[in-house]
Amino acid sequence: MKLPVLGFGTARFVLASLVAASHLWASMTQGYAAYAVWAFFVLSGFLMTLVLTGKYGFDGAGLRAYAFNRFMRIFPLYWLAAIAGLLTLWYYGSVGIDLRTINGEFYMPTSLREWAYVVTLFPGIQRGGLPVPVSNALGIEVGFYLLLPMMATSRGAALLGVVLGVWINLDMSIVPTTFGDRYATFLPCLLPFAAGALACHQREWLSRFNMPFISCAAWMLHGLAWYWFPSWPWEWGLYVSMALSVWMVVSLHKQKGGKLDKMLGDMSYPIYLVHTTVAAWFVCLCGFSRPFSFFLQAFAATVVLSWLVVIIIDRPLSRLKLKPPGHVSKPKPV
Repeated sequence: MKLPVLGFGTARFVLASLVAASHLWASMTQGYAAYAVWAFFVLSGFLMTLVLTGKYGFDGAGLRAYAFNRFMRIFPLYWLAAIAGLLTLWYYGSVGIDLRTINGEFYMPTSLREWAYVVTLFPGIQRGGLPVPVSNALGIEVGFYLLLPMMATSRGAALLGVVLGVWINLDMSIVPTTFGDRYATFLPCLLPFAAGALACHQREWLSRFNMPFISCAAWMLHGLAWYWFPSWPWEWGLYVSMALSVWMVVSLHKQKGGKLDKMLGDMSYPIYLVHTTVAAWFVCLCGFSRPFSFFLQAFAATVVLSWLVVIIIDRPLSRLKLKPPGHVSKPKPV
């Protein structure tokens, strides 16, 4: 029997599902959510470098098209998810229910700075309550979309990013107490983005190691190390997972997925955005302890809603994106 083609779309769906499971299921294996977020960062570094060097180029027209299309990919759906989250928080707040039991960041922003972050996702702004609790990672991604054209210019620029990323993380000390700052603040996250960009520059040489199913299986199996070494994800596990993410991304980049793979990939972003809000609709029915049954119901509803979002909103919006210029400009030599 011929195995189905595993592409980027399926991988993104699985990564988004692991993030959702970590929030909706109290007994979820620890580590997978952080590994999945950094895998998304590696994937973004790789793909943005690929499209900049192969499709958009580095002149004014190409960079404007790149920036506009990234904006259209991120912000319309994010703002819709934020409105849904705010309405959900307002309703439950009016009846005295605190939704931070689902996610500790799922509460109303209170200050002007916090509202500014909710609107702009700018990573330099102080954040607090988030109507889309995963938007901290999304803000980091937006920030690096602005920096990736520099790392995409050459292998040396991407390598410099990797070296700086390694230095920043080592300087913070690889211990459990620093995990939150290493994993979820802007500067340390330079490492996975730069690693993805460097892997893209080196993809032809790295292609000798292409093993799509084995690399994905290795990534998944590594997450189980937590059962034997509980501190592993919060120390070196994040970086081993990042290296495995590079292997997985390089192995998948020439895989030609079909319509199902594309649909799963398109659904991954709405799943990432709305799973906490959808879960809030089930708390009165299932309670706040987040058992596996709560995850199953909330995640099933999230998948259905995400499919509808893709069909009704996301795909029509994609028609507004700018076409890349007819030529691909190379970066100017320094």
